[in-house]
Amino acid sequence: MTDSLAVERCIVELQRGREVVLTDPAGNRAVTLVESLTQEMLQAIHQSGSCQLVLSATRASVLGHQSRQKAAVLSLPEKTALHTIQQLAGLQSLQQALPGDDQWQDAAPDTALAGLQLARQAHTLPALLIYALPVGPGSILSTSAADAMMHRPDTSKLMVLSRTRIPLSSADSVELTVFRERHGSAEHVALTVGHPDNSQPITVRLHSSCFTGDILGSLRCDCGEQLSGAIHSMASAGGGIILYLSQEGRGIGLASKLRAYQLQDDGLDTLEANEHLGFDEDERQYQAATTMLKALDVQRIRLMTNNPLKIEALRREGIDVVDRLPSHTPVNVHNARYLETKRTRAGHLLHCESLV
Repeated sequence: MTDSLAVERCIVELQRGREVVLTDPAGNRAVTLVESLTQEMLQAIHQSGSCQLVLSATRASVLGHQSRQKAAVLSLPEKTALHTIQQLAGLQSLQQALPGDDQWQDAAPDTALAGLQLARQAHTLPALLIYALPVGPGSILSTSAADAMMHRPDTSKLMVLSRTRIPLSSADSVELTVFRERHGSAEHVALTVGHPDNSQPITVRLHSSCFTGDILGSLRCDCGEQLSGAIHSMASAGGGIILYLSQEGRGIGLASKLRAYQLQDDGLDTLEANEHLGFDEDERQYQAATTMLKALDVQRIRLMTNNPLKIEALRREGIDVVDRLPSHTPVNVHNARYLETKRTRAGHLLHCESLV
């Protein structure tokens, strides 16, 4: 039986920029995230001895190395500079030669695989240093590498925290239901628009949170327009449900989404930017959405989406998706390439004249 509490505490520690210890019969290792690494921290790490850089297989591929494992381990020369590590991790543009084959380790130890798993669940950049501690763990939080590798957030059970009605400019009858994950701090919100009839398939939209689009009105994506359009459409049709999921930037987090924006300014498309940072094309999961629908006693739906993967994900979880409704969005000079990438590379069902 795994110690989930110890793993979750280590995830929070990493999010706060602190190191944690992964215990393993082959040798305990300390772990620090590259995105929160400072010069002072790096100096202390160098004093403890040699360290290795752990990257995702996706980021390693960008650097010219094909890994057979999810993690790839790069041996760093003694006293490697902070800017060099940041370049290798994708936080800065690479201004040095690619690492040679002799710098990559043949196999990633369990501590490296476990550390990468923690970084992903912390929604941070999947890049970290592993190194030996000069003394025992002491006050530093620790968990076993085996527990960290086995740990997965369980969103099959969510806590319902509150419900209230809020009138919106495009819908005067909206009930908000707030759900929180039992493992972790993520909160998701169900917006029940109007009065949907549970005896009939209900119109549903899964909407991943987008701070830049939903709140700031960014023109770089179609998120804000899709959200407001879904609310207006459901209100006009008599009812529907929007599941607002805490999955910023296709699940990579706000900080990394903004890093990806900078990479797009440099010429990469949306998916290439995510891969450059070491992420998969889409890191989102939809078990929480299924749990929310079941809590709302919804089993048969008409899904408002352009993304076939959402339909497949819900059907795998036992939701009867009887129909798909397209989600319309205006095209502008800022989001045209983004939408074209979604259509041609991610398989989204977009049919805008300016994109075909």
